Amino acid sequence: MGMRCIKLILELGSLLTVVGCSRAEERSLFDCSVKYKCSAEKDFVWATADERCFIFHNKCLMRVEQCARSTSGRSELIETDRETCKPNCVKICLDSYDPVCAQIFQEEYITFSNECEMRNSLCENERAYSYFSVGECPESPVG
Repeated sequence: MGMRCIKLILELGSLLTVVGCSRAEERSLFDCSVKYKCSAEKDFVWATADERCFIFHNKCLMRVEQCARSTSGRSELIETDRETCKPNCVKICLDSYDPVCAQIFQEEYITFSNECEMRNSLCENERAYSYFSVGECPESPVG
């Protein structure tokens, strides 16, 4: 009985750590967005990090992501061009349902099965997001 309890406690602790990290990353992205106050100017910027390609609506929004990455200890984005970046758009994703909601820049909200699938789709289709959060998108987003 004692070992089962210990194992359950360890598993619960691991789960809470993962959830806490996700919420911390969300918070740092929000804090950085408030700090930079980016415009809606459309001037796509391409960048790489961790052998993955990212597309941003403009340089300011890339700085927001860079700020959130440095706050959460993730690797730095390196600005590049479309031709260099595009071949690294699609990565193999785990077949797991851990939904994220992304707003395509000033357009629709889309629920993706996980962050990896979101990043693959947005990069491959050359669409930048202005916001994403953990969980499914609400039917009628506010704001």
